[in-house]
Parts: sequence; C-alpha cells; structure tokens
Amino acid sequence: MTFRTARWIALGVPAAIYVVSYFHRVAPGVVAGDLMATFAVSAAALGVLSAVYPWVFAVMTLLGGSLADAVGPRWTLASGAALMGLGAALFGLAPAFPLAIAGRLVVSLGASVILVSWLALAAEWSRPEEFATIGGFTQAVGNVGGLIAVSPLAVLVEAIGWRQSFVLTGAMTLALAVAAVTLIRDRPEALGPPPLNRARPAQGGGALGAVLRGIPPLVRNPRTWPPVLAATGTYATLTTLLGLWGVPYLTQVYGLPRVQAANLTALLAIGMGIGSPLVGWLSDHWLGLRRLPMAVLTILYALCWVPLVLPASLRPPATLLGPCFLVMGLASAALVLVWSCVREVNDPGRVGMIVGFCNSPIFLTLALMQWVSGVILDAQWTGLLAGSTRVYPPEAYRAVFGLCLAVAAAAAVCACLVTETRCRNVWTPKRDPRAGRAATL
Repeated sequence: MTFRTARWIALGVPAAIYVVSYFHRVAPGVVAGDLMATFAVSAAALGVLSAVYPWVFAVMTLLGGSLADAVGPRWTLASGAALMGLGAALFGLAPAFPLAIAGRLVVSLGASVILVSWLALAAEWSRPEEFATIGGFTQAVGNVGGLIAVSPLAVLVEAIGWRQSFVLTGAMTLALAVAAVTLIRDRPEALGPPPLNRARPAQGGGALGAVLRGIPPLVRNPRTWPPVLAATGTYATLTTLLGLWGVPYLTQVYGLPRVQAANLTALLAIGMGIGSPLVGWLSDHWLGLRRLPMAVLTILYALCWVPLVLPASLRPPATLLGPCFLVMGLASAALVLVWSCVREVNDPGRVGMIVGFCNSPIFLTLALMQWVSGVILDAQWTGLLAGSTRVYPPEAYRAVFGLCLAVAAAAAVCACLVTETRCRNVWTPKRDPRAGRAATL
C-alpha cells in the first residue's frame, strides 16, 4: 500500500463511519412522530430517548479520547462502529420503548468514540497547520449524515417504515467496522515514512494511566474554557433545533408536510456542511487567527435565533425561514475551531484526550437542552392530539427557542474571550517542584 493510499484510507473510512454516527445524532427529529405514535410516549419521554445520545457522549468522549491515545485510534474506531451497528438494529427491532432506549444507548456508546478516533488519526496523518482545516472537514462530512437523517430519511421512512430504515443502517455500519480493522493504519511509520506530526505524548507512554494524568492540567488551564463553552452553547442549541424539534415545529406551527419541513430543516445541516471546512481553511490559511472568526460567527449565530422567538404577529413566513436556517448553519461552523483553540493552549501530544475533553461539556449541555425543551413543551401542552402525536401551541415552541437564544448569546460572549494563538501552539510545560512533574502554563 502506498503512503498516499494509506493516508486517504486513514481519513476516508472514518469519514464514512462519522456520517453514520451523525445520522444517529439527528435522526430522532425526523421520526419523532412515529416514535411517539408507536410507543405512545410524550415529548418529555422522547426528549429522554434523544438525550441518551449526548448523555453517553458527555461521559464517554474523554475516556474514548484517552483510549484512542493509549490503544490506538484504529481499534477504538472499529469497536465504536460495531457497537453502532448492533445498537441501530436493536433500536429498529425494539418491541417496547425501554428496548428502544437500550438500542439508543448502545448506538451512543459506539458513536461517542468516532470523532475522537478520526481526529487522532488526522493528527498522525496530517501536519499541525492543517488541523483546523481537517477539523472543519469532519463537520462537513458529519453534516452529510445530518442531511441523510433529514430529507432522505424522511423519504425512506415513508417508503419502508422507520424500523426497517434503522435495521438497514445497522447492517451498513457493521460492514464499515470490518473495513476499519482491515484497512486503517494508526500512523505513517507503519509504512516506513517518518511521522508527519512529531508531537507525541509528553510523558512518552501510551499507557492509559499516563494519558489520564494529562487531564488535570487541561482542566485547570483557564484558556481551555472559553472556546469549549462557546462551542457548547452553539452545538447544543443547533442540534436541539435540527435533531429534535425543527421538523415538529414546522409541521405543527406552519402546517408543512413532513418531507417539506425536513427539507427546510436540512438547510441547517447544509449551511454547517458548507461553512465548516471554509471556516477551518480561513482560520488556518487566510486570516491566521482563531478568536476573530469564532467571535464574529458565534454572534451572527445567536442573532439568527431572534426570528424564532418573535410573537405570532411578527412571525416570519416559512419562505424566510429557509435563508435564516442556512445562515444559522453557516455561522454555527465557528464551533469547529474549538479543537484547534484548545489544542494550541495545551500539550499538543494529547490530541485524543483534548478532543474528548472538548466534547464532554458539549454533549452534557445538549442532553440537558433536549430534556428541558421536552419538559417546556409538555408544560404548555393543551391536550390537542393529531392521531397519537401531541400537538404543541406556538407559544410552547417560542419558549423553547427563547431558551436557545439565551444559551447562544452566552456562547457569543465566551467566544469573545478565546485566547488568540495566531494558529500556533503557545503551550509551555512548567516544572512544579512540589510534584516533580510538568504543569501547564
């Protein structure tokens, strides 16, 4: 195998697996009505099912990143893909709601290690100055999964049903797990060439204990938190709209058919898919800056929530929501800079751990947002049903989106506090004479 082929495989196979993981992230929003009707559950219960994914991510991403550093991203990636495949099949076949939650749990366990494994591979198969660009590319690829989970999934569900759709996805994911094991190599050195990225764990070991000892300095570093919190607010609110309540809002408040509502909501994923690689490239190669693009775009993202919280008399028509959703998706791409921003103020040899740490609060907040949003909707439900599906008044959705606006505004403030590194690592180890080991400046 040539070096170029191996590099494409090391980036391409994880890309395909990440598409599937992102599919599962937002798919419940498309089949929300089917799930509520099939299992006779409320919005709060559906919020619990949807929140399983980010709750598991919040717990597992840091451990998954540490595993990718310690045992290698290839096996971590393949194991995650296999779990996703099994979980998707269980979800599709579940005869009762608790088993559907169990299937979602297994999917989430597998999906929680996919991105950290991919970025750990990217750090080995690319140069440091390409990392933000590749980080943006990962989100563009992920949003392909988001698109598949919106419009095409809606069409597929109409054709063969939601259960068969998830079983089919599970079988495809298991095939990708086999491809990851057989085709990927962890590092270029496996083929002979010298490493592209010479940053290695500072303590020199791949043991999990040695990797985990790098967590406290990362947490204590005050420069770690502004980009993490900015990305957290952006992603949690965007996915609450894209992955859970966007389609129900458009069908119930605007009276749109499900496929048309899914197409409109898909503009969020399209915008982020276009914006993510563009933001990474602009930051790496054109501006040479981190804070400026992150702050400007996060402020723009927060402003895009304003039309969704206006009273009924000022509510924009559905034709104007399309451009708004597209701009919102484009602006949300600022969050792809989080990994570079945090990596450049910490030990650059701990890529998996850094990515996992960044993702933990992001998914914890997403889980809270999805649960709280379901509680808010149920609190304002008037008892109206369409078949077995609850129909919520516009005021209930406006309350949920008002919460999202407040969280997005807080994210914009945090983005303005990001340390400007000018795309260079500014971390230096400081010797702690009491502990006898390096600490982060």
